[in-house]
Parts: sequence; C-alpha cells; structure tokens
Amino acid sequence: MKIYSLKNLSILILLVAFMSCDDNEIVPDYEMKGTSTSTVASITVSNTKPVVSETITTTVSFVNPSDDPVKSVVLKAKVGSEAYIDVQSFDESSAAKEKKITHEVQYSVSAAAGTAIVFDMVITSQKEYPQVIRTTVTVK
Repeated sequence: MKIYSLKNLSILILLVAFMSCDDNEIVPDYEMKGTSTSTVASITVSNTKPVVSETITTTVSFVNPSDDPVKSVVLKAKVGSEAYIDVQSFDESSAAKEKKITHEVQYSVSAAAGTAIVFDMVITSQKEYPQVIRTTVTVK
C-alpha cells in the first residue's frame, strides 16, 4: 500500500508540475528610435530662493567625452507656465576632450513672487537624443 501511495503521489506531483508550466508569450519586436550619450553634468544656481529683480548666477558644467564629443550646450529657462526660452548657448564643437568645462550665466529674475523658474541644460552630441539636466528656483 505504501508503494502504491508513493507512486500515486509522485505521479500527482509530476502532473501538477507539468500543468503549471505555461508557454511564455512571444515578445513583440522592438524598434530602436535612437541613442544618447550621458556625461557627467551639473547645473547649479547661486540662490535657490531669489527675490524679484535679483540677478542670479547659473553655473553649467560637464565633462566632454572623447567617444561622443559635445556639439553644443543650451541653457533654457521656463518661467511659470510659459514656454521655454533660450538663455544662452555655447558651441562646444572644438572644446577640449575628457576635461571638465564650466560656464557661468547671469540671469535677472523678473517673475512674480511664488513663481517657479525651471532651468534646463540641454547637451547635444553626435547622437540622436540630447541629455537634459534640470534645476528649479522659486521666487520669494
């Protein structure tokens, strides 16, 4: 009787194991849209809570990689719900490779108190998609 129970139990375990295996669905093909290179980059502001009419210094810095050199860097600003505007652009096509590059930009705060100002540093290289670094300040 023991052998019969052990045999039935073994068959039951194997049956459950086989029944629990489902076929995986075929994953749809993917389409590569493009590539991007990420480099060490930062954007900082001299004062994160400026007052109206104050001039703040925005510092953008990045390392220019030799395998995918940076073509340009654009500092953009978005005041409140308005559209982005280009504050300053830098042509980096002839910049030194594998070196840290830093630029400082003066920005005069003209927004009302309580308004958020978003600064984006857009780094464009030889690849299809840029790298974007962001920081936000709120006007006091």
